[in-house]
Amino acid sequence: MSDRKSSQPADAIADAAIVSRSPSILTAEVDGEIVMMSIEQGRYFGLDHIGSDIWKRIEPPCTFATLIDGLAADYEADRTTIVTEVQSLLDHMAKHDIVRFR
Repeated sequence: MSDRKSSQPADAIADAAIVSRSPSILTAEVDGEIVMMSIEQGRYFGLDHIGSDIWKRIEPPCTFATLIDGLAADYEADRTTIVTEVQSLLDHMAKHDIVRFR
């Protein structure tokens, strides 16, 4: 259950939500994929090719709608699938303070 307050489903990210990288995460690119380290949590995370592409697209921060529009233009998947998958990834990342929404 999300703590976001809106008329959208509990885990929905609003189109106008600004998605940004957390400043506390250290990153490096290894063989085209992003490896991240949270100094505060003492944990590391890895992103596959598509996750790495999403990470690159949120610097500078952008709206969720802009992110989805760019991905829909570049990947052969229907928009609903892209929204669902990206939302799931970003929600997981937000729980670990890798990304933030405002």
